[in-house]
Amino acid sequence: MGLVVGSIVALALVVGLGVAGFLYFTGRLGIGPLSAADKDAAKAIADGVEKPAWASDGDVDCAVDDLVHEHRSGELEKRGLVDRKGDDWTYTGEWRSEDANAYYESLLDCTGDWAKQVGAEWKLDDTGCLDDIGTTTMAAWFAQDLLTLGSGKDGAEEDRAKAVEALDKCYLKTPPAPEATPTAGYRSVTFTFADTSAEGDVTINTGGAGNWTPLTGTSVSVETEEGGARGCVDAQAVTTYPWGSTAEAEEQFCGTAKPKRIWWKKKARCTIEPGCYSFVLHYEGFKDFASITAKYTSNGGDCLATSGRCSDTITAAIGGRGTVVTWSFPGSYRGSFVARVGNLKSKLPN
Repeated sequence: MGLVVGSIVALALVVGLGVAGFLYFTGRLGIGPLSAADKDAAKAIADGVEKPAWASDGDVDCAVDDLVHEHRSGELEKRGLVDRKGDDWTYTGEWRSEDANAYYESLLDCTGDWAKQVGAEWKLDDTGCLDDIGTTTMAAWFAQDLLTLGSGKDGAEEDRAKAVEALDKCYLKTPPAPEATPTAGYRSVTFTFADTSAEGDVTINTGGAGNWTPLTGTSVSVETEEGGARGCVDAQAVTTYPWGSTAEAEEQFCGTAKPKRIWWKKKARCTIEPGCYSFVLHYEGFKDFASITAKYTSNGGDCLATSGRCSDTITAAIGGRGTVVTWSFPGSYRGSFVARVGNLKSKLPN
């Protein structure tokens, strides 16, 4: 009887071990090798998840393998990361915060030298600080930035903020202030900015607080109301880091527009009398609609006008350029004829 009982117990033990072995090697206990369903789910995730530039396909497969070994396909289906229809598995892209963090921590570890690879992609001169920050903190940043979180968003934001704070402490530095050279223009000043390419990812904005506009090309022009006026531009050098933080340096530059001027220009023909010649008084650089009064003298005295009037007042044209008067002289005139507008004067080049 004892022999029979012993045989039954031994047989039950053998059967139990056989069933346990079958469940282990098919992955149905959640331990041991992955089941066919686990492998299909893993493939769906690996094919669907966004791969960062610093990781390889093999790195992604490694991290997904860790994830599926941790939760298996059935659990990942419950957690909403994959859907199953028959034997087909689909990656949903919806992650729980803790799963997303765990996946990216594995992905960083699977790269072999994650700090070096991330640092190269982010163009960091020194990656020692990344190593000090660690995979747990960096995983939280990547998970929140690159994956879609279906739950745990508030906690993920806090984890991401901690990562950004650590990155800023290590790497954030104020860029060199912008440099610009002013050049006088017609009722304007043009500011040409120094090349910033040697400083890395630095952009130049102009316009001032609340109105910053990225610089197109290498220069920007500022209009002035009239010639000789001062024109200024606020400029900002901005370095944007891969994790979204920025560092700025601001500077103001000023210059002066070309001055207002008046000048005489000879006309091609004079029809007043035989042998006469005519000059036109031009102006430029004046404010639109400004009142311009020109006064004339001949040899420092009376202008010898036939009308007896030695001044003209006009309104400046839009654009600040135009003519004041045409003055004709007999061919014999060789005097010093001068026009004055305020502090400006022009002598007839006869």
